[in-house]
Amino acid sequence: MNFSVMSLTAHNVPPGTLQGGTLIKASSSVYTPGQISTWLSTIGFPHSFTEDDILHGRFPTTLENLHIVTRLHIIAFPFENIMMHYSADHYMDISTEGLYKRMVIGRGGSYCFGLNGLFSQMILGLGYRAYTGAARINIAEKASDTPVYTAFSHMIIFVQPGADSNETYLVDVGCGGSGLTRPILLSDAEDNVVIGTTPTEMHRLRRGAHPASRLASSERLWHLDILQIKDDVRQAKWRVVYAFSEEEYFPTDYESANFAVCRRPQPGGLFWKNIVCSKHFWLDSHEVGASDGGVDKSIMTRYMGRLGMEGRTVRRHVGSQSEVIRTMATETERTAALRELFGIDLSPEDLEHVRGRDAALSG
Repeated sequence: MNFSVMSLTAHNVPPGTLQGGTLIKASSSVYTPGQISTWLSTIGFPHSFTEDDILHGRFPTTLENLHIVTRLHIIAFPFENIMMHYSADHYMDISTEGLYKRMVIGRGGSYCFGLNGLFSQMILGLGYRAYTGAARINIAEKASDTPVYTAFSHMIIFVQPGADSNETYLVDVGCGGSGLTRPILLSDAEDNVVIGTTPTEMHRLRRGAHPASRLASSERLWHLDILQIKDDVRQAKWRVVYAFSEEEYFPTDYESANFAVCRRPQPGGLFWKNIVCSKHFWLDSHEVGASDGGVDKSIMTRYMGRLGMEGRTVRRHVGSQSEVIRTMATETERTAALRELFGIDLSPEDLEHVRGRDAALSG
């Protein structure tokens, strides 16, 4: 039998590991070495790795390289649900070849099942040991509100860099505006905090229970929290982004969840009533307040901004500042914004498919 994980016998399990110190087993990718090499070129990885390099395991599976491919993937591909509304079947294709064609070849995007699905298989092909899990998104409006969780409808990735270490990182390249922009160690230590797009945004991990749990001891879930600092850091509060366990999920699980998201109206659901598109970009020196005209060029540490479309509005987010840069009253105006701001082209035929849906604009 082919098990995806195996347990360690160590009695003292260090922080930053899976329960029981579990090791993730190496696994092959659904993508070919040639496809993986093309993906590295598409996202702009700073060094060239040929098909032969990938085939013979020459890519260094270091934590630094995991940081780099994570951040480049986030910059390269938008978070969006375009084909849920602008295609004849109103369905987001998360198949292996569908994702490769849309994203790597077509430079389009997807949402979590596509962005994390493609990424997880690409890093498997590079030699990282990884598996995918699922999270419940918190849809409560305020940070101070008790979390209100969806079903398990968000895909996440657990990664162990190196050949034989059980040190484990949470990676998520498909959460849009509130998500991680780099790996975070699977630890709830007080000092385990990572920067988001800029220093005005932080992420951490905590343990907690589902508020509706009936178990006497139920603090088994991990929480990804975000701190977004606006004007006064003293007023900022940590908010739960989502809750997750270490359970492994499989393609059939995501296919079922994808079907539900695309075909079933959900109270509080973001995607059913909205055309959503979010694209990260590197910040220039004047946008990060550099006085010497310089800007950090390091992929590991460079700050990001984000363009976000929801419904009829596009906002530009840089640090704690957000401004509306375009409003759209018609589908013609929205498709122009998708093309000009996000690099996504839609045909006149695509526009016909959105008419009559809750997400549609007039004209």
